[in-house]
Amino acid sequence: MSLRNRFRNDDVGATAVEFAIICFPLLLVSLGVVEFGRALNVRNDLAFAADFAVRSVLNDATVPNPDLDSTIRTSFTGNRPDLLQIDFGTAAEAGVSFRTVAITYPFEFVVPGVSANGMTLSVSRRIPLN
Repeated sequence: MSLRNRFRNDDVGATAVEFAIICFPLLLVSLGVVEFGRALNVRNDLAFAADFAVRSVLNDATVPNPDLDSTIRTSFTGNRPDLLQIDFGTAAEAGVSFRTVAITYPFEFVVPGVSANGMTLSVSRRIPLN
């Protein structure tokens, strides 16, 4: 057998090359799933905190905004409640008065290089008063 035929038929190390080709995309997809899961978890924590504020307003419509702010921050189980941006407002539609709560949170990715600015997660609720 000539040297050329032996080299052409030699498949030693082919598995390592195939793994190197597949490993990087597989790693990217896995890290993407982890980051998406983290963002979804923080978004659910924001919704839980907003719902806690809604229950407080439904129990007592005159609860002041600083008390609602404190309620939201203590019920937020995320990493940094001090980063929450909470806005309160009022609205009226068809003779019904509403109190509005909007919560935003700057989500930072753990994986470096995904995004320099991260992304902003937000939740809003509209609570009928009468």
